Amino acid sequence: MDKCNREDDHGKKKRRKYMSKAERLAKKSSIEHLSEEERLQRIKLLVESSKSEDWDNANRLVVSNATQVAFLSGLLTKEQGRASAHFMKRWNPSPLNNLSKLLEIPALLGVLHLHPSSTASFLNTCADASISLESLYFILHNFVLPWITDEKDAPLQILLHDFTALKWLLVEHALATGQGRHLINQFAHVCRDLQGQALNPWWTRELQESSDAKREQIRQSIENGLRRAWPDAVVHLFGSSMTKLCQPNDDVDLCVLVPSCPVRGADSIDLIVDMNGHLALYFPSESVVVRNARIPLIKLHDPVNNLGVDLCVNNTAALWNSALICAFLRLFPPLEALCQSVREWAKARALVGSSHLLSSYSMVLLVIYFLQSRDLLPFVDVDFDDSIDVTEAAIHAAVARAIDEAHFIPKEVPSLPVLLLDFFIFWATDFSYSTEIASLRRRNLPKEKTTPLLHLEDPIETKRNLGSYLNRDTQRVLRNEMIRVCMLVRQSHQQPPRNLLLHSLSYEQLGVETSYSPDEIVSCLLRQRSPHSHWFTMTGDLVFRERENVVISLITIEAQGRFAIDLALKHKVVGLDCEGISLGRSGKICLISLALGCVVYLFDILESPSLAMILKPLLEDTSVLKVMHDCRKDSDALFHQFGITLTNVFDTQAAHAIVQSQRIKKVKEGMKCLQVSKDFVVPLGNAKHECISFGDMLWQYFSIHESDKHEVKTTMTATTWTTRPLTQQLQHYAAVDVIYLPVLYRVLDRNLMNESRSRLQERVERYLACREWTFSMSSSVQIGQRVQGYLNNITAKAIYVNISPSLVATIPVENTVAEPGTLKEKHIGEAIEVQITSQNEGQIAARFIDSQHD
Repeated sequence: MDKCNREDDHGKKKRRKYMSKAERLAKKSSIEHLSEEERLQRIKLLVESSKSEDWDNANRLVVSNATQVAFLSGLLTKEQGRASAHFMKRWNPSPLNNLSKLLEIPALLGVLHLHPSSTASFLNTCADASISLESLYFILHNFVLPWITDEKDAPLQILLHDFTALKWLLVEHALATGQGRHLINQFAHVCRDLQGQALNPWWTRELQESSDAKREQIRQSIENGLRRAWPDAVVHLFGSSMTKLCQPNDDVDLCVLVPSCPVRGADSIDLIVDMNGHLALYFPSESVVVRNARIPLIKLHDPVNNLGVDLCVNNTAALWNSALICAFLRLFPPLEALCQSVREWAKARALVGSSHLLSSYSMVLLVIYFLQSRDLLPFVDVDFDDSIDVTEAAIHAAVARAIDEAHFIPKEVPSLPVLLLDFFIFWATDFSYSTEIASLRRRNLPKEKTTPLLHLEDPIETKRNLGSYLNRDTQRVLRNEMIRVCMLVRQSHQQPPRNLLLHSLSYEQLGVETSYSPDEIVSCLLRQRSPHSHWFTMTGDLVFRERENVVISLITIEAQGRFAIDLALKHKVVGLDCEGISLGRSGKICLISLALGCVVYLFDILESPSLAMILKPLLEDTSVLKVMHDCRKDSDALFHQFGITLTNVFDTQAAHAIVQSQRIKKVKEGMKCLQVSKDFVVPLGNAKHECISFGDMLWQYFSIHESDKHEVKTTMTATTWTTRPLTQQLQHYAAVDVIYLPVLYRVLDRNLMNESRSRLQERVERYLACREWTFSMSSSVQIGQRVQGYLNNITAKAIYVNISPSLVATIPVENTVAEPGTLKEKHIGEAIEVQITSQNEGQIAARFIDSQHD
């Protein structure tokens, strides 16, 4: 249809009024002479219309931020998100390059929050434009994450549809903080964008020390020893000792075949015990018989070669699957480096082991299946002969026949670095965990029933599912770790500014240099992971690399202190900690540490006590958040030593306890408690997490273990913090106690449910209020004495109560009840009455006073 023609209400064509060029110029001239107020009034009237011509006319009036906001607000209020984005793209200059500057205008931001569906359509329509990284993070933090918290799934899905750049940021954020972790699998497909890119392997043959001779010597020695009692015994290497995928210090896997004693599995336990007794004559070392394993075995140590040995009996399947892997290694030479790299990565990241984890053997199968799925290796179905008298030559011949029968024609092989990254992409996003069996025998083998857990078929014992060792949590960890590799590779390419990443020490700090070198990425990929990190997959990756950039400044004079305080007052969040002698109301503060980004200021209070008064306005400032870990003793010491009333504190120990309590299921164990009086109980369901140490928090959240700090702590004396000058080691110790606190705050804050925030605030207030505790106890303790105290800590085995500023009584956890019923709960920091029952070398035991019986 001609653009000058349109249809009337009766379907008849009518001709639009023709406007000459002179008329258009005249109209444009009249618009240009309008004042801003007149433009705003006209825009408001025009966008109220339902005609696109009126919206087009309103769009021509847009020349300033105010008119932009008025135009967009009008259309967004009418739920015209896509239209408003299309009009915005016509503006010159385009605001898309710095979209966050427009979106953060309060008037527009308010409208955007009021109309989430329209906002989602508006922002999604901008996805095909060149949006700056700063604007993407603004959208993430102001729309995506709040919608996740408020469970506004519809606008969230609209916004993220085909918005790849934003999906990357969301997955990265979820891996770093745990917020939005339920969306990781849904959007993991973005990892496919990395296909064809490279990740250099970290294993090379030159660095691999051969231990083949040692392993063969051990095999021969054990075979010679066993043949004295079982003449037909033949000992074989299997597993990584046979495939040569082992590390020099890995255990030696041995299987002894005894045709004269054809017992298998659990039935072989008596034979295993006999062999263990016999081998003790020739290998005078401590050995253990593992009776309850699927395949019973002997664990012993070879003192000559200093290697552990695992010996099983008549496990022919182990010989067959080892031979199959050897055949694949010969068929596809890059497989060795792939397997070695993946095994090293899996070991470093605590992904292999015996507790709900895959084995190193399973990791090798994952690599082979990936190559088969990429048409680089054949699917092979081996005709397994389970006879005990089978020879090693016969096994290898059968495997070779199976490979020949596959009639495989390989495609062109990508480079090893491309293959390595593609392995992680495949298991991060391409494999269908719910519907597919990972089988080395055939492609696309479907599950009989849809289940979310990995089904990894043993290529020889095909009824055995090696993935059954995983549970939902450990499988999620495994897949998230695959995605993490992709994220780190992308970071090395994208170089995102660290001031935009809330899990960075440099968050919201301008002028911070960003650099992600290849060596840095590999060291980060292979850094040790805490097995208890759960969903905190990438939380510590940035701070792990940033530790080397931390600057420590020792403050001894007031001018330096005022400079540091002026900087701190400009920060929204600071890390805070005190060091000293017996911290509390009767102790002495020697050092106050303050963390601002990557800089730690150490205020030497012992050297210059007046620095405490310079710190006082900051510590009592309600606008600056002080992040601390277990602030009780610090609050008590600051108040009684310097009259400082610590205010506006976020306590990471308390926050961890609250976050963990959110995860407790309302089941019998989660409701377990200890009755402490006729009216009160102490809940025990969260006992493992009530008072976590700072070192344990660093390990659990960041997978960081500060070994230097541990060494200093073990050698501390009463004079450690009073000796001057402060050693570099002590300065580092003090810096470690505060530098991570702001990052912990941001991570924990993202994991707090709205209903939990008030509980956290109440607990922090109880922590701070310890400065106001009053005690009836003197320094002496009388057996049978009743005293008022305050709950200090709750564990699964005991409850600890402060009965004086320096004394703590221990009450054992006994006779628990399944649920509190109508009884009220007592929490850490609350007052409670106890009766002293014993005292022995400073250890005080007590019991709670049950008013029903006392």
